[in-house]
Amino acid sequence: MRINRLNDTNTNFKGIHIANARNIINNLETDIKLYEMTAKNDKSFIKILPQKVQMDKLMPDLSAKEYARWHEILQYGCDNALFADRKSLLAVVNNKPCGLAVFQPGKNKFHLDCICTWPVEYGKKVPLAGTTLFKQLFTIFQNAKSSRITLEAIIDGPYDTVSKYKKLGFMECGGEGHEIFMETNAAKVKQTLKRLDSIIDTEEITDSKNEKLNEIFDL
Repeated sequence: MRINRLNDTNTNFKGIHIANARNIINNLETDIKLYEMTAKNDKSFIKILPQKVQMDKLMPDLSAKEYARWHEILQYGCDNALFADRKSLLAVVNNKPCGLAVFQPGKNKFHLDCICTWPVEYGKKVPLAGTTLFKQLFTIFQNAKSSRITLEAIIDGPYDTVSKYKKLGFMECGGEGHEIFMETNAAKVKQTLKRLDSIIDTEEITDSKNEKLNEIFDL
């Protein structure tokens, strides 16, 4: 993964290790660590992430426009992650970040601003990285006893996100331009979590604490 270590030794990136997830596809086991970040504690890390993930050097066979759109999505997610009312989930495999989900929690509604994943090796996607992020989001949502989750699915990106979100229980509810508005509710999230439990084994970290991410990851 083309993410280089920063030279600024005075910068400490902190994140709370909240869960470990394990999935097996075609006899290939993948372990993903999940960290929760906030703008208050992780501003420097969030700001630098889009510049360090070089999409065009990670995925073959995409057009320049698709690379640019993918990077734009990641940048959008990081920009939103800097708002004080947002929380972010960082997926990490082999000490390398591989995905980000940014959302606005609420008593009655959660809104997912962005979910973006990327390979850690050239041309090799991390199996179920996005689904693992969704499972953790659904778990947080369920524990908060909120009512629904909304998002805007991008239809001009390199992949069909609408179909993927439908498989996770979301339904279309409008749209404009290059976006499809989608949402799911607490009952559907509960059903989806039961299904995801059969393919992703998640262990919650009960004694979670802030960790210096720049001492863990090769940034």
